[in-house]
Amino acid sequence: MRSLLFDSAAGPLVVGLAVGCLMLVATLVALAKPRGAWLKSRLEPYGGTGGAVAAGGPAGTHGRAGWRPQVDRLYGATERALDRTSAWGSLERLIERAHLQVQPAQLLFWAGAAGVGSAVVVSLATDSPLLIVAALAAGLAAPFLWVAGKAHRRLRAFEEQLPDVLMTMAGSLKVGQSFDHSMRAIVDEGQVPASEEFGRVLTETRLGRPIDEALAAMADRIDSDDLRFVLMSVTIQREIGGSLAELFQTVSDTVRARQHFRRKVHALTAMGRASAYLLVALPFLTAGLIALINPGYLAPLVHKAAGQLMVVASVAMILIGAFVLKKIVSIKG
Repeated sequence: MRSLLFDSAAGPLVVGLAVGCLMLVATLVALAKPRGAWLKSRLEPYGGTGGAVAAGGPAGTHGRAGWRPQVDRLYGATERALDRTSAWGSLERLIERAHLQVQPAQLLFWAGAAGVGSAVVVSLATDSPLLIVAALAAGLAAPFLWVAGKAHRRLRAFEEQLPDVLMTMAGSLKVGQSFDHSMRAIVDEGQVPASEEFGRVLTETRLGRPIDEALAAMADRIDSDDLRFVLMSVTIQREIGGSLAELFQTVSDTVRARQHFRRKVHALTAMGRASAYLLVALPFLTAGLIALINPGYLAPLVHKAAGQLMVVASVAMILIGAFVLKKIVSIKG
């Protein structure tokens, strides 16, 4: 293992990546200011508790805290350094859309650890810098892809529940209940994620936020076109007047028809999507079978510069083809 890591051509690359990540973590921890340090310094002259807390408190308190304060300082320093960037805001919205109790800094460091770990594992099996960089990129992208997939599944679940939610609210309004009580019925009797989102809207309105802003924030948080269509209809109805219950029933039928149309399009394009998946996976499956049958046959693609360039060009062309096929079979309605 030592010879693979230090004597191979890609060994210094992996070691450099690991050392660089450790130095970045150490720098952020050293420069970060502990949370609550200002408050502790203000309370210390009056009770002396600030110094005790800062020093670790009674016996056993410091041991119980362990390394957690240092990790919190690291997360806080990362957040302060990247908070004003657009990418950080997009990451926060993605985590909120997936309804995960995870800080963006946590996800960022998990991705870094997964990337470095993948690169180290691959470097122990091969000395190809191309494969090591590919493993690093795959490890970095894996946590973000998982969160994006979870957010997408949650969006689909909400859109599937939306027609029933509107029908339930229409029924509540027809029997004389208010709009808030109709949302309370969704929270009490509905299923996640609809019950969670409407529960958050009710909580925000109880804290003083206008109902229109709370609903608009829910639409932005979920990023659902159907929900935006519903809110636009509600806004127009409030301006021109009319029965809100009948509006919800009509909009429910419209949303259900839109979803039926999308399912029909999805079924009609199933053959094209299957062909796209097969064409994208076929080169990798063929390469895997050849590697199992004759491992030395693909060695020039891994160990020679010309072969590595051919692999990069092939992967780039596969990605371009996959993008084109996705556009062909994607029909928005």
